Amino acid sequence: MKSLLVCLLVITAFNTGLIWLVQLVHYPGFAKVGKDAYQLYQEFHMRTISFIVAPSMLLELILSIGLLFYLKTMGNSSLYLVSVGFLLIIWINTAFWAIPAHNKLLNDGLDIELIEKLVTINWWRTISWSVRTVILGWLVYHLT
Repeated sequence: MKSLLVCLLVITAFNTGLIWLVQLVHYPGFAKVGKDAYQLYQEFHMRTISFIVAPSMLLELILSIGLLFYLKTMGNSSLYLVSVGFLLIIWINTAFWAIPAHNKLLNDGLDIELIEKLVTINWWRTISWSVRTVILGWLVYHLT
């Protein structure tokens, strides 16, 4: 159980670093590409980032679900459930906002207002992953 929790912390910390990079550099950069290059850039972004984000998010989800079976052996199972709640926020935001926004940007082209909304709404994922990493770090520290 401890090794699974450590693995979960590592992949969650990786996703946290990735989302901070996306939040502070990548998403704001969408507005800087220019209208002529935007379509190709958005296609490139969606094609390449998926190879990183999809496996890491799926692995985080699988490990999180797997650890639910060990709740009784965790010292603070309610805190772990809070971290799962943040994961739920991340997945809901991704499925119902981020992916549709990217698809709209891909189909409609450069839309500064939508990019600004994407940056704003993405703070939910950025903060959720950050808090989740702290919680999981606390759990690993106190279980080892």
